[in-house]
Amino acid sequence: KKVFTQGYVLLKYLYYKMYCHIRKNVQDKYKNLWLIAEREDEARDNGYFFFKYLIEKHPNIEVRYVIRKESVDFDKIKKTNKYIIYGSRDHYLAFINAKLLISTHLSGTSPDVGLFFRLQRYDLLKINGKLICLKHGITKDYLPFLNPKDTNLSLLITAAQKEYNYIINKNGFSPDVVKLTGFARYDNLIKKKSNQILFMPTHRIYMHYMNNNEFIESDYFKYVNGLMNNRDLINILDENNLSFVFYIHSEFYKYIHLFKPASPKIIIADINNYSVQDLLINSSLLITDYSSVFFDFAYMEKPIIYYQFDYEKYRKEHYSDGYFDYDKSGFGLVCHRENDVVKEINKCITNNYIVKNEYLNRINDFFAFKDNNNCQRIYDAIKKLDE
Repeated sequence: KKVFTQGYVLLKYLYYKMYCHIRKNVQDKYKNLWLIAEREDEARDNGYFFFKYLIEKHPNIEVRYVIRKESVDFDKIKKTNKYIIYGSRDHYLAFINAKLLISTHLSGTSPDVGLFFRLQRYDLLKINGKLICLKHGITKDYLPFLNPKDTNLSLLITAAQKEYNYIINKNGFSPDVVKLTGFARYDNLIKKKSNQILFMPTHRIYMHYMNNNEFIESDYFKYVNGLMNNRDLINILDENNLSFVFYIHSEFYKYIHLFKPASPKIIIADINNYSVQDLLINSSLLITDYSSVFFDFAYMEKPIIYYQFDYEKYRKEHYSDGYFDYDKSGFGLVCHRENDVVKEINKCITNNYIVKNEYLNRINDFFAFKDNNNCQRIYDAIKKLDE
């Protein structure tokens, strides 16, 4: 099915590429366009917040947001009247001819992520515009696919000095491409306290194609589901009138029905109905394993617990170590056992979710900026690129 789909996308791409070659006026229509996207069905990350900033602060810029019509986020984009339907004729023509292609992911607003990189290896098939990656999260691990040759980026956004240095020194990007600006979504992070704990473990590449039975037998499922059925945790939630929200990674969404929490206080969030940004803002404590979402939480100076039950396997089969050492540089306690996580949760509640000075100092040392001018800096970097 995937091969058939990619073949169909490739044929459409070739057709529209040839069409643009013949019809020069089509290129003129899109030549000043800033095309923005996240995942094809989302508008809730750095792409959306930068898009929102452009509409409000720079209304004269010709900008469009690419999204599926079936997306739960479509209505808020539709209201702007500045959108393009994903996979449409307009999408292909804009993708090929837009001046700037701005995306949270390396796909560059492509109709197909996998095909995109392969197409750019051939001059005849290359797009006309410049690629800008706003990033989905802070890079902390070594990502072999993040390199100048395979990505062809004109601009790569970072939010921390260590991240900036690492991408240049380890991944081989030029300082002309990598810019330290902060993330667009950080402008909208507001520190709040609530009766909510958020649990957001990340995915594992080596588990993407498991069937349900294989997934249930995995360490990931056993440890994650085990925590949500821990009797001591449930008692803590009941005693403090707290809710515990489990937000599964989108790559594992197909397995969400397999999790069976033992208490109504534990909520299995449907990713279509919950915004990560809202969950982060409205939670007082975050539990994660390796997900870079903890940087957003730290930015708001709220407490974090790392539950790393499979560290060696994760490093061996998912992402290898980068510059970030959780024990020496992390923003919260690293736990490897379920009972230790529960004990630390109880401590955080008892201490009224106050972050220890040790972790606050690490947070303040890590982020390059702690203001609401991230979108402005991104805009300035893009305008310099556009000069």
